[in-house]
Amino acid sequence: MEYSIVQGKVQTRALEYHIADHCNLRCDHCCSFSPILKKWFADPDEFESDLRAVRRVVEPQFLKIVGGEPLLHPELERLLAIAKELSVGRRIQLTTNAFLIDRLTPRGWDCLDMVAVSLYPEPALPKERIRFIAREGRKRNIEVNWKVQDQFTCLDRTDVADYQEATRTFDECWIRHRCNSIKHGRFYCCTRPQYVQKFASDPLPFVEDGIPVSDPDAGALVLRIKRHLEQTEPLNSCFLCQGGSAPLETNRQLTSISVLRKRKQMVMLSELIAPVASGR
Repeated sequence: MEYSIVQGKVQTRALEYHIADHCNLRCDHCCSFSPILKKWFADPDEFESDLRAVRRVVEPQFLKIVGGEPLLHPELERLLAIAKELSVGRRIQLTTNAFLIDRLTPRGWDCLDMVAVSLYPEPALPKERIRFIAREGRKRNIEVNWKVQDQFTCLDRTDVADYQEATRTFDECWIRHRCNSIKHGRFYCCTRPQYVQKFASDPLPFVEDGIPVSDPDAGALVLRIKRHLEQTEPLNSCFLCQGGSAPLETNRQLTSISVLRKRKQMVMLSELIAPVASGR
């Protein structure tokens, strides 16, 4: 896929900012590893710094505020106000399971253009919350996208892929074209590297999956990001992922024992990736 540059900015579909790692649910195969990650919230100052840096060089159609569960963030209103002020994307979307929708303040609502609500068969979102969101959307002219999530893509691997497998995963994966992300001063064509690095004692291979956005030479940075988005070489995180074309499984909630088992597995696999990646 070729990315265009318009008025000095790379044109993309969506830029995600994950403001919380953890979630109030424990969905198996969560693409953000939320059930098996420790509690973490984005710092508002870093959030603003990241968005200011990336808006110089990238223009997404949407800025998606996601998690984990973003409604858990104690300073969500402040983050949404920052996003609205900086106008990084043409539209601001909050992606949520909406169980905690009453935490979204009136000012927070007013910062949004879209709300994407993930609907699970179990636990099911109470009907009064569904009616409330629909009513607020109509009242505030906010688009509400109801996403039935009865199946999850099985992204996680149980072993480390070889180079051919990782290359095929990267080549066939739609996530890298639809879900770019910014975190800790780095732009990623995919959302997974920012999470995988949290399991590794040496996070560097996964950190290097992203492009630093601090370069004061915006012209050079634009070209670097464009090359990053158009590259054919797999990311280091691809060696631990089956990609967006992986098989689907019926959504289910993990038990406490399953959470511990999956976390231990990810820690083990992340420790194996450095020698595999360096031996390409």
